[in-house]
Amino acid sequence: MRKIFLITILVVSSTAAASETTAPTWTQWDQALTSSREYGNPFADVMVSVAYQGPNGESYSAGGFWDGEAVFKIRAMFPTAGRWTWRTTCSDPANTGLHHQSGIVQVTPYQGDNPLRRRGYLKVKPSQRYISYGDGTPFLWIGDTAWSAPMNASFDQWQAYVRDRRQKQFTVVQIFCASDFAGSKDVLGNTPFLSEGLKQWNPAYWREYDKKVQYANEQGLVVVVMGLMEPVKRYPDAESAQRFARQLAARLAGSFVIFSPSFDSKSMDLADTVADAVREAAPRHLITQHPGTGSGAAKHYHGKAVLDFTGLQTGAGWGSKPPSAATASRTAVEWSTLIYRLQPPKPFINLEARYDSGFNQDQLPRLPRSCGYWTILSGAAGYTYGCAGLWNWGGCFAGKDPQAGPWDWHEGLNQPSSTEMKYLAEFFGGIDWWRLEPCPELIRDQPEDPTLRMVMAKTTEGDLAVAYLPDNPSVRIDMKPFPTPMQTHWQNPKTGAQLAGEAIPNAGESTFSRPSGWEDALLVLARPKHR
Repeated sequence: MRKIFLITILVVSSTAAASETTAPTWTQWDQALTSSREYGNPFADVMVSVAYQGPNGESYSAGGFWDGEAVFKIRAMFPTAGRWTWRTTCSDPANTGLHHQSGIVQVTPYQGDNPLRRRGYLKVKPSQRYISYGDGTPFLWIGDTAWSAPMNASFDQWQAYVRDRRQKQFTVVQIFCASDFAGSKDVLGNTPFLSEGLKQWNPAYWREYDKKVQYANEQGLVVVVMGLMEPVKRYPDAESAQRFARQLAARLAGSFVIFSPSFDSKSMDLADTVADAVREAAPRHLITQHPGTGSGAAKHYHGKAVLDFTGLQTGAGWGSKPPSAATASRTAVEWSTLIYRLQPPKPFINLEARYDSGFNQDQLPRLPRSCGYWTILSGAAGYTYGCAGLWNWGGCFAGKDPQAGPWDWHEGLNQPSSTEMKYLAEFFGGIDWWRLEPCPELIRDQPEDPTLRMVMAKTTEGDLAVAYLPDNPSVRIDMKPFPTPMQTHWQNPKTGAQLAGEAIPNAGESTFSRPSGWEDALLVLARPKHR
């Protein structure tokens, strides 16, 4: 019977024998270890974990991974400048290459201009409704789905895609591991696993995967890795899923990534089990779950202590056949409102709504951007956009999903809707969006048509409020809750155009008419000296 060995890395004090390296804060550091023993399957027979100790008593334990032949690696990003130490322990004490290896890392402050490395890894404080950088700066999540790109995009294509998304002010890219719906190998011919099932991963595939994640990080984009509990097929046994998840989390522990065991699945015990394994291997990284369409799984996961924030999929409008714009509109508002009201307070992100596609443009072209404003102004800490040709890079699902369509990756890249996401990012990036709280009750005369549902949010202090008119000629608002008269300002979500308004008294109800010629509109109410 094959033995399974567990390696644990313990804290080490400085010794003359310890190796010494250097690294800037919040950049990837890794250390290669060479196994002194041979195993039939190093991926399954031996696991590596690491514990670090740094300045001011900082310490934590994490994981390691097999990287081919006799090579194992440990990776980290150090949050604090100063002297850090590490030490390994192997469940096979005879393996002198892996057992009780130790070292010192002299960490210096990061000096570059990458916003991720300047501000530090993402975090969520207790009862906080938004995600922030390590230094406390609020993180505005504007995401894009490129599910199939790790497998089907060449590195040159990936670079072009990431540069475009950076220029359009996206902050997040969502990808999967190696789902078989996109194919069986990457563009270089590497299969994700070398044997049937999850018995032994292929280091060549995951090095290329790593390379794409690192490039996105270099351009300032956080990467969300979905589907660790089901890297190829649904659903493997728990032991295999946990083993894979630990090693992938350890491989990416030096990157700005967020992990989701689930990938568009219902709530299940396997997702919880794998989340625990990820936390063990990468304790400082954020974890969520990407549920299938609906509010049920999101509600189930909301209270899980291992998860840092709640993922929601309001969906493409699958509640009707064909998927309708009315259903996608209704769920974007109603399910967002439901999750926002759950206790304890926790950030939530709308990870998937209506994708842009030929199908969407035949129904309601503005729907992808509308879903963004509906969800954020209903309490979400961010929104993820999607577009045909990009989420299904390589043409997978063509003819099976109306959101796939005939576009290739380049056509998807250049759809006007992605520029509308830039305007969304610029708008919320220009205000204290994290202080806004939903207040739809201040809007009078809501239309019954869900595609025309208006939303509104304001700060507790009443110094700032935003209302979204999806295609309404005007909005009537109760002004009594505002402590002072307010100055109005308009922004066009489709073009980014701005228009100054007028001062409005904080009494009674006021009607605000959308600027002439606009399709949808954002109305800003601000205390005069705020803007």
